[in-house]
Amino acid sequence: MPPKVMRPYVPKRHPLQRLKSPALGFSSILHFAGLSSFGASYKYLIDYPTLINEAYGWHFQYLTILGLLLATLTFTLASLSDLTSSRTLFNLKNHVSILATPLAVLITTLYGALVSIDKELVIPPEFQLGLLPDLSFHAVPAVVLTVDYLLFSPPWGIRFREA
Repeated sequence: MPPKVMRPYVPKRHPLQRLKSPALGFSSILHFAGLSSFGASYKYLIDYPTLINEAYGWHFQYLTILGLLLATLTFTLASLSDLTSSRTLFNLKNHVSILATPLAVLITTLYGALVSIDKELVIPPEFQLGLLPDLSFHAVPAVVLTVDYLLFSPPWGIRFREA
C-alpha cells in the first residue's frame, strides 16, 4: 500500500464568512496591527506611571483596561490561529470575540458620550491623555475587534432551544 501524502491543514471557511481566516493575508495584518496597538497601550501605562500604578489591582480596576485585556487575548488567539492554521485556536478566538467585541464597543460608546459632555467626568485633570494614547485605549480595540468580527468570523446562529 503506498504511503499517504500529508497535506497541510486548510480550515474550511463558512459560506457566509466574508474573508478567509485564519490566513496569512489581511487577517494576520489586522491581528498583528491590533496587537501592536494594544502592546503600545500597556507600554504607555508602564512608561507614564501614576498613583494608580501603586493601587491595589493596578490599572485592571478600570473597565477600559479589562476590555483591552480581552481584546489582547482575542487577537493573540487570532494571530496564533493565523500562523498555525489551527481550527481549534480559531474557534476559541471566535468564542472570546463574542464577549470582547460588544464590551469594546460599549466602552468606546460610553467613553465618547461622557467625554463629549465633560472629559473630567472620566479622567481627572492630572491624568489627561494625549490624542494617540486616548485613541489607543478607547477607540482602536472597538474598531479592530468589530472589523475582525464582521469580516473574519463566521456568523453565529441561535437555535430555538438556546433562545
